[in-house]
This record gives sequence, C-alpha cells and structure tokens, in this order.
Amino acid sequence: MKTSVFCLSVLCGLVATQSLAQDATATGGGVHCAPTAAPVIPDGTRLYTRDGDLSQAGEYPQVAKISAIEGQAQVDCQIGDDGGLTQCVVAAESRPGYGLGEGLAVTVLKWAQTDTSQPGHHAGDWLRFTTNWKLPGGQAAQQLAGSR
Repeated sequence: MKTSVFCLSVLCGLVATQSLAQDATATGGGVHCAPTAAPVIPDGTRLYTRDGDLSQAGEYPQVAKISAIEGQAQVDCQIGDDGGLTQCVVAAESRPGYGLGEGLAVTVLKWAQTDTSQPGHHAGDWLRFTTNWKLPGGQAAQQLAGSR
C-alpha cells in the first residue's frame, strides 16, 4: 500500500500539480519554501533532476519508514523556465542516511510549480524547501515501545 504524504500548496507561491496529494507530515505542517542563495555544490554531491527517477515522489522514505525514523529535511532547488524545478540538492537532514532529503527532493521535483513573475521566483533562482517527516498515527513511538 502506498502512502501519499505531500501537499504543495500556495506556500511561497507554489501550487500542487497533483489534486489529491496529502499533507507531508500526516499531522500538519506540510512543505514550506523560501527563496535562497544558489548553494555551493561540492564535487560528488548528488543532484536530483526532473529527468531522474521520481517514482517514489510523495512516498515516505522507505529506509526511514522501515526504521521508524522521523525528522526534518531541507533541499535547495533551482527554478526552470516553465516554473517547475530543474534540479535539487539536499541542504540538510536531521537524520542523515535515512533518505529524508531524497524523499523531499524527488517530491518537489515532480509536483512543485511556481509563478515565475513573483520576486525571487524567476527562472534560475533557488528555493529552499523544508518539511518535517512524521509517521502517521504515532508509528515511530509505537515501534519504539514495541522494541523494548
């Protein structure tokens, strides 16, 4: 069973392109964004692009889900000529190694769209997206209690 977890709304001038998307945190919070400076991307850093594999967009990151991990992720993404995002890089993860940043990157690449006439939202500009990954129904606490 797939769990849809993201809702991109009018936050920061973005609109969802999937009509039935749900909230990223399952308990409120969603995805937030703000204009940011172009990141310094060191050699060897993984870049996520629109032409990459976006099949897991909207899904809770699998490794985090199996391990009952919740946490925050931030990604920096560049705006394309059409208002869609062209590339993203993970800026920060509260729990590295669980795919929280990757999950956010592929989701916003697939569904985020911005109005390029807004200040800070022009083609070539960068946006920082932030979300708090929360398992629905307190699954993390339940799994932790069950392991004791």
